[in-house]
Amino acid sequence: MENSKNTGKIIVSLVLGALAGAALGLLFAPEKGSKTRQKIADDAEKMANDFKKKVKRQAKGLKKSMKEEAMALKNKAAKLENYVENKVEKEMATLKNKAETLLHMNSDHTVK
Repeated sequence: MENSKNTGKIIVSLVLGALAGAALGLLFAPEKGSKTRQKIADDAEKMANDFKKKVKRQAKGLKKSMKEEAMALKNKAAKLENYVENKVEKEMATLKNKAETLLHMNSDHTVK
């Protein structure tokens, strides 16, 4: 979970840096307004596409991580289930033996 927070901070930092760079570029651009507007539109489209690619990559990584965590949790649950089943079976066998012993002892002391 911490990794996804760091990734989010990195993405936001990259976007803000790109915006700041674009703003500075516009302030110092010696081109006509129509060329500057076209350049802004092209740069905005490129940044949007780059951002989409980064988000998709991060989402893919997060999905993979979630699958791995889910599989690990599933394995732990299966191990716990086996452990509990074995414990219950052993306890049932012990109780059965005790009950048979008590029944046997009781049958020995019964008046015939």
